[in-house]
Amino acid sequence: MQLPSASKYAWPTTLFLFVLAATPIFGCVTPFVAASAAAAGTMERRAGALTVLACWSANQALGFGFMGYPVDGYAIGWGAAIAGGAMLAWVAARMVARRGATLVQIAGGAALGFIAYEGSLYMVALAFGGLGTFTPKIVLTILANDALWLAVLMAAYAVLSSSAPQLFGRRLRLA
Repeated sequence: MQLPSASKYAWPTTLFLFVLAATPIFGCVTPFVAASAAAAGTMERRAGALTVLACWSANQALGFGFMGYPVDGYAIGWGAAIAGGAMLAWVAARMVARRGATLVQIAGGAALGFIAYEGSLYMVALAFGGLGTFTPKIVLTILANDALWLAVLMAAYAVLSSSAPQLFGRRLRLA
């Protein structure tokens, strides 16, 4: 039986670890849009989708298991909504950026992904409450957080793919 090559798991694992590290620091503003756009532009479809779901799962496990998220229907419902939003962000980002995308395409995918993510969560808030978290200041803070994380993730990918292309794939191109 042949073991899968490390290159199949190197970048998804690295991306997962970045998001895992962000969870205790940022809690409810974990950079799901940045992770979704990075996965969309650097991974095959299945690996990207599974990586986004793994990031969300780890975030929820840490949140409910160690960070004191309340275990009630409202919090669990919002957790499910965030999973849906993260997957919508990934789908939207993939419409612009697929594996091997340029940095400009990944940024465009992230912009579309942000609209999908925040839009889907806004619709949930309309139905179940929580519109207070959609003030312009809060939404812009989340946008800035995701933009910064996307820059960090893409810088990490650029360094890793340049130094170890056999593990992390082809180098990131600007345009």
